[in-house]
Amino acid sequence: MRKLILLGFVMSCLLSYSQEEGNFWYFGQNAGLDFSTTPPTPLSNGQINTLEGCTAISDNLGNLLFYSDGVTVWNRNHSIMLNGTGLAGSPTSVHSSIAVKDLSSTSKWYLFTIGDDFTTNTGLSYSVIDMSLDSGLGGIMPSQKNILINANFHEKLAITKNATNDGYWLLTFDQPNYYAYRVGQGSVDSTTPVISNVPISSVLQTIRGVLKFSPDGTKVINTSVRDSFGAILSVFDTQTGIVSTSYSLTHNDNAYSLFHGAEFSPDSNLVYLNANSQNFGNACLSYNRRIYQYDVSGGSTWNSTPFLLANSLGTRGALQLGRDGKIYISRNCQPWLAVINNPTIPGSGANYVFDGIALTPNTESKEGLPYTGSTYYYNSFNEISGHLTIDTDQNGCNNTDPKYPSIFLNLNSTNYNSFTFSDNNGKFRFVSPNGQFTVTPNPENPTYWNFSPPNVIVDFPTQTSPFTQDFCVTANGSIEDLEVIVVPLEQARPGFDTDYKVVVKNKGNVTTSGTVTLDFEEDFMNLLSSTPIATTPATNQLSWSVSNLQPFQMEEYEFTMTLNTPTQTTNPLNGNDILTFTGTVTGTGTDAMPADNTMVFDQTVVNSYDPNDKTCLEGKTMDPSDVGEYVHYMIRFENTGTASAVNIVVKDEIDLAQFDITTLIPLGGSHDYYTRVRDNNVVEFIHEDINLDFNDATNDGYVLFKIKTLNTLVAGDTFDNTADIFFDFNAPIVTNTETVSIMSTASVGEATDSSISIYPNPANNFINATANNAIESISITDMNGRMITATQFTGASNEQRVEIGELSSGIYFVTIKSNAGQKIEKLLVE
Repeated sequence: MRKLILLGFVMSCLLSYSQEEGNFWYFGQNAGLDFSTTPPTPLSNGQINTLEGCTAISDNLGNLLFYSDGVTVWNRNHSIMLNGTGLAGSPTSVHSSIAVKDLSSTSKWYLFTIGDDFTTNTGLSYSVIDMSLDSGLGGIMPSQKNILINANFHEKLAITKNATNDGYWLLTFDQPNYYAYRVGQGSVDSTTPVISNVPISSVLQTIRGVLKFSPDGTKVINTSVRDSFGAILSVFDTQTGIVSTSYSLTHNDNAYSLFHGAEFSPDSNLVYLNANSQNFGNACLSYNRRIYQYDVSGGSTWNSTPFLLANSLGTRGALQLGRDGKIYISRNCQPWLAVINNPTIPGSGANYVFDGIALTPNTESKEGLPYTGSTYYYNSFNEISGHLTIDTDQNGCNNTDPKYPSIFLNLNSTNYNSFTFSDNNGKFRFVSPNGQFTVTPNPENPTYWNFSPPNVIVDFPTQTSPFTQDFCVTANGSIEDLEVIVVPLEQARPGFDTDYKVVVKNKGNVTTSGTVTLDFEEDFMNLLSSTPIATTPATNQLSWSVSNLQPFQMEEYEFTMTLNTPTQTTNPLNGNDILTFTGTVTGTGTDAMPADNTMVFDQTVVNSYDPNDKTCLEGKTMDPSDVGEYVHYMIRFENTGTASAVNIVVKDEIDLAQFDITTLIPLGGSHDYYTRVRDNNVVEFIHEDINLDFNDATNDGYVLFKIKTLNTLVAGDTFDNTADIFFDFNAPIVTNTETVSIMSTASVGEATDSSISIYPNPANNFINATANNAIESISITDMNGRMITATQFTGASNEQRVEIGELSSGIYFVTIKSNAGQKIEKLLVE
């Protein structure tokens, strides 16, 4: 029994955080907000009139307890609290006061106060509020009022929970040192702070600015409004109280280099800064200011390449996270607050609103907002997650059924749209603000599948976050659909062994078997090896069997070729030569989309190469008839450093004027990754804990995806794409810009007849050519440009047949001329 009592006592001393502590705000000139409603209700009953610092505290049920400007404390009846005047803070201090519970008592609170940068004798102090005094209205204990911690500190004060969740760290700053004080159960250790010397913080020459913890307590932001680019983000250890690993935050416009207000997103991944063109405040002035968003979880340049979220008139002001998960921004002498509605969303999806919420008449915002420890608001956003499972045995989805990977899902609402992909385990995740949202799976071929439910509507905060919704997927009929992709694992260099891969994917909804073949130019290369071992039906062809391929399963077949040298007597291979590979997959039934049963890959030979590159597998040109269809991209990366890369992010910014982002489909790669879409067009392939070696034999990898071009592109247009590759926190490696031209395959000066087509393709005995116009001739040339056959036709028939039974297996070019133009088609002869 004694052990049980002791355990109960220990558990009662652990911190219990509730978002309700920030239920009421009082700030500025008699302004207030009640966060028990959505949106918050403006209030006019507050007695506070402060230029900057303030705090407001409610109990864990959301009932107002007290609020303060650092000098005076008002109780829940908006009367001055018992013994609640003459505190050692200042209403012109950014963080004039912060209140936290005394963990040894059910009724006591610590109220920490700090003076401004003009006052030399107040410093950092604390008082104890006992809510049991004055009939429950609370009062400051006379013997525990204005207890001095250090007289030399001004302006900056922040607080967060410790690692064991049984106390706090109180942090302040005196350049270049951070001072972390332990606040425990019934005590404040004011004599032995943890001191962290951070030399980079010497840029903060003046103290006026903001000091804030991230909601998870692992980061701290420190700003100075009078120093150019005076913003430092550091790592905080909640176990030891040590501040370390600091970054200076900058951007590319010196006119807005004076940082003041700062705040983190609820998930602690983004930090927002108020950047100003002037350094004065506390007056009803107006000048240009901006709001920048820094993605702390981004690549190595995250601290110098922020997203410009807002550009407007105003003055410096506070940014404060509210209990509703939104960030509110003060606007001096204005009856409004600006609002960032979706602060967990990178880019413009964060949704900044200049006049976001109106205050009541005869009240107005000043430079500050109530600073409640952000720990209360950790993860104060909504989460929607779930799995997509394929019911293969038609008995309902369960844990033994396979998952649906790499499916595109959409989360949308009025003026809100977000995308994600399911991972290899079929799991997806969205974060969202409050509101009504629809989650919809969007497969590549929606007619193949039935989703239960087809979509789901989620309404926050009516429904509880996190919200879980699984989707059960069943086949709509029996559809066979195989796809083949030819993938170069290395650049082609004369005389070297070069690795390749053929990938077969089952896009259909039934298990499928068949055969995959790879045709190559035997005159310019020799097979060195293949895995699994391929058969050779012809001297220029490899063949593998495809057996029992499940829906969405992919099989890979690797092979290595030894390429000819430039000095060979016959068929020398030189830089800029083109090597053609053709992959063909054939199933046992009728394929629903035969167009992707064959892929022709043209590889340009190089003499030297960058190991981090991007390649369009369809080649450098696209026929106008293929506009609007899929193109495949491969992005290769190689760790050329001197240590293993723990994390690698491949970032690809999709040009929405050229591509349809909703058609993007990840097709795997060398290592496991998950795919994230930011700001509606920035795709990130994120390899966490990849630990990519730096030894030459094991230091490379790749990602593969496909995406459709817009069908509005026309002949003469080009579309291009570049990727950034981030190895841990190093500067990004920028790949080549892969440019593809849309151009007719007709000869120069010859019109194109786009109505011309040939079938079957692949073929073995004959081909038919059809057109909307009279066909005049058909000629066939081999890969070396030699004319094999040429046939002239008389009459006005728009369909002709040519026998090809005597042709050897391989790749040929067929030129079909009509009375309206011509077209060249690539033909695979089996």
